Amino acid sequence: MNLEIRLPNVGVDRVEVIELLVQVGDYININQTLLVVEVGKAMVEVPSQVSGIIQDIKVRVNDKISTNCLLMLVKTNHNTVTNNNIIKNYYIYASPIIRRLAYKLNINLKNVIGTGRNGRILRYDIDKFIQQTNNKNHNIPEFIIKQYSEYGDVRLVKLNNNRISTIKQLSDSWKNIPHVTQFDEVDITNIEEFRKNYNNKLTSQNIPIKITLLTIFIKIISVALQEFPYFNSVLINNKELLLKKYINIGVVVATNTGLIVPVLYNVNSKNILTISYELDVLLMKIKNNKLKLSHVKGSNFTISNLGKNSSTTVFTPLVNFPEVAILGLSKARIMPIWNGSNFVPKLMLPLSLSYDHRVINGLDSVNFINFIKELVLDIRNLVT
Repeated sequence: MNLEIRLPNVGVDRVEVIELLVQVGDYININQTLLVVEVGKAMVEVPSQVSGIIQDIKVRVNDKISTNCLLMLVKTNHNTVTNNNIIKNYYIYASPIIRRLAYKLNINLKNVIGTGRNGRILRYDIDKFIQQTNNKNHNIPEFIIKQYSEYGDVRLVKLNNNRISTIKQLSDSWKNIPHVTQFDEVDITNIEEFRKNYNNKLTSQNIPIKITLLTIFIKIISVALQEFPYFNSVLINNKELLLKKYINIGVVVATNTGLIVPVLYNVNSKNILTISYELDVLLMKIKNNKLKLSHVKGSNFTISNLGKNSSTTVFTPLVNFPEVAILGLSKARIMPIWNGSNFVPKLMLPLSLSYDHRVINGLDSVNFINFIKELVLDIRNLVT
């Protein structure tokens, strides 16, 4: 009898298949990992609910699948399960980690002799198999190490899941989105003076919150997205635009394990003080490794802030796919600005707006930036 294995509810409606750890003809046990899916920035293993022999696999790597999607067909014949000869022919004793490693190295575990208990395949067995085979696909890391070690010492560093996920996200963004970046700058002399005075007022009132330039721009962007709805959209099949009526802003945060983009939700309904508090909470969760998957989902627009410690004047941020735009903030600097009669010192903030040229044209981007610059002059109206 063939039983269906379907994708259980993993917390989101749609995920991407990252790895397949089994193949047709494999014998699987209950709770054995079958495949790995990407949920936001997290990797989730999907286990089997049955034991048996895989008859058909309905999904492939890079497929986008939804809850209850048919994954595999498994034959569960009691005679097969109890027949020692058939079990010996089909069942491979190996842990999920070993199966995942074998998949990455394109190794068929049926060809590997296990030296562990009951013939279980160990990491030692995988390494020995690689040494004995002439398949160059297995020796790519070793070949590269040997190539560069001729000139001096080298060290191979294994990337963590977060960095691997970021690499994939950025690769997808660059591959799928025709990027254009517009550079501009805005005078934040008055806004910085206002920010410092406002923070002093908060301190005098014993309010433990500080508004920052970043939180001000989060609020500004939320207003701009209401004025320019195409910047708050998703392109579908190059034929339709899905316009979002809610406004969630993602913020790029650099950590020791890679980039993370926590999300502030419904920003348009909140003032800058509330946004500052919620951002502080998210940053504390990141610091204490308590950020949940729900905190990095659902952003409409992303802001990348290099911060005051950077010496970079401009940069080209990559759009956070499937969003259509991202704003980069560089380090502000004092510059002489001509006022019509003489040069006066002004604190100028460089802006880098990258956008999907399929959705947004040059005039749209100019108007969007100009609107942001107008809001900078009206910041006092955004604080209340």
